Amino acid sequence: MFGPQHLKHLIKFLDGVDQALSQRMLRKHPPDEPALTNELCALLDADTQRAEERLSYTLDQLNIDLAAAGDGLDFEVTLDTYPHNTAMERHVSQSDFGLVLSYDNRILPKENWSKAYLVQAKRLFRNSTSGEYDDRAMFRAVDNEQQIRLRRLATILGDDALRYGLFCPQTPALPNVTRTKVRALHTRSLSSKIFDYSGGLELRDFLARNGGIDAGIWLRSTVGRPTSLMELHNEAFKSAVPFTWFIIEHFTLTFARTTLRETLDSIVTPGRPDNDRVRQIVTGDHQAIRELIKELEQAGEDRDAPATITVLPRHTISVRVTVGGALLPDEAPAHID
Repeated sequence: MFGPQHLKHLIKFLDGVDQALSQRMLRKHPPDEPALTNELCALLDADTQRAEERLSYTLDQLNIDLAAAGDGLDFEVTLDTYPHNTAMERHVSQSDFGLVLSYDNRILPKENWSKAYLVQAKRLFRNSTSGEYDDRAMFRAVDNEQQIRLRRLATILGDDALRYGLFCPQTPALPNVTRTKVRALHTRSLSSKIFDYSGGLELRDFLARNGGIDAGIWLRSTVGRPTSLMELHNEAFKSAVPFTWFIIEHFTLTFARTTLRETLDSIVTPGRPDNDRVRQIVTGDHQAIRELIKELEQAGEDRDAPATITVLPRHTISVRVTVGGALLPDEAPAHID
C-alpha cells in the first residue's frame, strides 16, 4: 500500500490529470461526456503522455519518484477497449467507463486485492441565464429514466459497484461568489473529521498547505441523482469524493481494516457488490455480460427502455499498484514465521 513517502507524488500526478481535463470545461462549447471520457483515458495513458507531452508530471516521472523510496512499489495504468459482438453492441455506452483497482504485493501476497466499478459519466452545464458555472449550474443530462436504470443495476450488482463520474471546472475557475460557497461547503464537511492513517493525514496536510480541494473530477454514489454544482459540493467527502482521493483511499489501507472512506464518514452504501462479477463485466467477459443483460430484461428493462440498456463501458481504466515486481517469483515472498 502507499505510505506517506509515496503520496505527494501520486497526488501530483492525479491532480495534474484532473487539472488538464477540467480545463476543457472552460471552453465556449465544452466537450460532451464521450469526449471527456476519451480524454480522461488519454491523459492517464503512458504512451499518450510520451507522444503528446500534455502533462508536466507524467506516469514515467511518477514511477521514477516512487522507485526512489526503495520499497519496490510501482504504479501502472492500462486502458482497454473491449470488442462486443453485434447482439451486445446496443448495450455499449460511449460515455461510461469501467474502473478496476488492483493491489499486487509479490512480497506479501496475502494482502492482494482487486475492486471494480461501473462509472456513469456526466458533465456540468453552465447556468443558461448567466452563462457561468455558478450556483445554478446543473447536471442536466441526468433524467429519471436513467436513474431508474441505475437503481436496477444497483439491485443486481450492489450500490458500491456503481458511481457517477462527474466532470466540472476546478474550484479556482468558478465565479468568486460561487467559489467562496464551495470552499465553505468543503470546510464544513472536513472540519469535524478524524484524519487518521496515512491517507487521512496526507489529506489534512494537503488542506493545510493548499487551503482547499480544487478537484474537477468527482466520483459520486448513485444513490440519488446528481442535480447541481452546489449539491455535489454539499456532498464533498460524504457521498462524493475527488478522483484523486478516491484512488488514494483504496491504496492507503487494507480493505480488511478501516478504510479512509469509513474514517471520513464517506459513502455509506447499503449494498455490497459481487466484485468478481463486476470485474468480469467491465473487462468484457461475454458470459457475465449476457447474464447481466438477461437479468435486466427480466426486471423489465426492455419493456421500459427497449434500446437504451447501455450498461457496458466502451473503455476500462485499470490501475494496478505492484510491490516487488522486479523480484524473481521464487525470491519475492517474505517468509514470516
